[in-house]
Amino acid sequence: MNPSPSSPASEPWSAFARGWSRLGPPLRPGAEDLERFYRGWRDSLPNGLPGRRLEILSLGVTPEIALYQWAPDSRLTAIDASEEMIRQVWPGDTAERKAVHGDWLSMPVAAGAYDLVVNDAGLLLVAGAEKLRAAAAELRRVLRRDGRVVLRHFARVSPAEPLEAIAAAVTQGKLRNFNELKLRLLMAIESGNAGGGVRLTEAHECFQRLFPDRARLADQLGCDPQTVATIDAYRGREARYTFHSLEEMAQAFEGFSLTLGPAGHYPSAERCPVLILTAES
Repeated sequence: MNPSPSSPASEPWSAFARGWSRLGPPLRPGAEDLERFYRGWRDSLPNGLPGRRLEILSLGVTPEIALYQWAPDSRLTAIDASEEMIRQVWPGDTAERKAVHGDWLSMPVAAGAYDLVVNDAGLLLVAGAEKLRAAAAELRRVLRRDGRVVLRHFARVSPAEPLEAIAAAVTQGKLRNFNELKLRLLMAIESGNAGGGVRLTEAHECFQRLFPDRARLADQLGCDPQTVATIDAYRGREARYTFHSLEEMAQAFEGFSLTLGPAGHYPSAERCPVLILTAES
């Protein structure tokens, strides 16, 4: 999950950059997600991959995306609003990749420059239909005519999961992944706010109420206390996450045809669909 346009919403990323190594799936893309990205993209191209150098744009400096072999000959540019994320997380510039500090709503790149735009869950920091439409317009601007946008999206689920059900799942041993716990907690709170987003500090306060004994929680989840402590990156953070439904995404990206990529098979993968966006002529 990387920051979207420069705004107060990018504020938590200095803290997240320092704890990046302790984040894991589903909050970071795993090998299965990278395969879902690739297969979804490849299968959407009626004539297969072009036989030339491909230009790829990553929204955010997600290292898994930067290091993936997208094509036999490709060059990747990553745009991130957080200089701290670039310093701490980016695997380094080479002849085939570079990172650029910039705003996703006004990217410092030429129109029609990219064959593929890839993003992992970054649009949860783009709040509201107006900004989502602005993001869609900017993505369409930078895409080549036959280009694709491929992204993993954290989609609001219906019906909403009660907070008590999350706590019960931990107690019953049905939830054993701390990163999955964080995602489900954030989604449950956001749904309780009628889809109006969830402030990270609100999620931290809710976590403290639900799981006051961190040592016990770490034992229940089979993780170390330092992993549980990554929740403290949310403390006092006013940044807001919004989990847009698939219907809201389709409306905002009305200039694209939207199809679902391959399904995931890990816990909570149904909350993390891969979307393939093709600009309509």
